[in-house]
Amino acid sequence: MAGKRILMLVGEFSEEYEIFVFEQAMHAVGHTVHVVCPDKKAGDILKTSLHDFE
Repeated sequence: MAGKRILMLVGEFSEEYEIFVFEQAMHAVGHTVHVVCPDKKAGDILKTSLHDFE
């Protein structure tokens, strides 16, 4: 099966771990993932959140 192209829409302060794990898992099985924030241009920095429940 050929890898699929996946568009992941995220917003400012999305959970970093949820974005990273999904993106890496899809790459691991051969898919291409594009992470996009509607309010940003290519190359802009996206602020994410990282919760530490320790």
